[in-house]
Amino acid sequence: MSLREQLAEMLTLRPERYRSLLRGLAERLKITAEEGVLKAGDPMPDFVLPDATGELVFSDDLLKRAPLVVVFFRGDWCPFCRTTLSALNEVAPDIEAAGASLVALTPDTGDYVNAASSGLGLRFPVVSDVDGATALRFGVTYRVPDALYDYWTGVGIDISARHGDSSRLLPLVATFIADRSGILRFAYASGDITDRVEPETILAQVREIVNEVRATDSGY
Repeated sequence: MSLREQLAEMLTLRPERYRSLLRGLAERLKITAEEGVLKAGDPMPDFVLPDATGELVFSDDLLKRAPLVVVFFRGDWCPFCRTTLSALNEVAPDIEAAGASLVALTPDTGDYVNAASSGLGLRFPVVSDVDGATALRFGVTYRVPDALYDYWTGVGIDISARHGDSSRLLPLVATFIADRSGILRFAYASGDITDRVEPETILAQVREIVNEVRATDSGY
């Protein structure tokens, strides 16, 4: 079963009220996902963000092991995100073996970031996109509608507390891959939480970029 199929199946088990809210959000964000997000060929915005231990992670350092895969997710409170991160964790060793790197960005802060990283035993860094500033530069930021925010609050998910502010900003489902020069070679974003890039697709893209670099370096 593909990742998207797993997530779609998970969604069918959620209350109809929640599914209705997510459908409305996906429709609302469709234009944003299609037009407002960075595209392949654009320069990747640089960033300096704290990881699960509080250490700063520099995108410049990550690009030393390019291609660099950048994945945005809502937080470890999101079961769809946890499933996606676990699936990415399966291919993380292959991505590293190809000479590339992978990093996941969440608007969660503090111990919530550590919960995502250690709780899932991730082999790649998870960093806190404080205030959603980096997501904004990638064009993947949106403000959670009142009805959905109230729904999450009602079931015990307080994203304002998790983010340390009241902005209610979350990232779209988004995956980017940059080459060693910092140019995006792959970009995908969606307002549908089940619409994720398959880990095998990410790995294939990474290997393609690596092979192109090797061919160029060899003079072919």
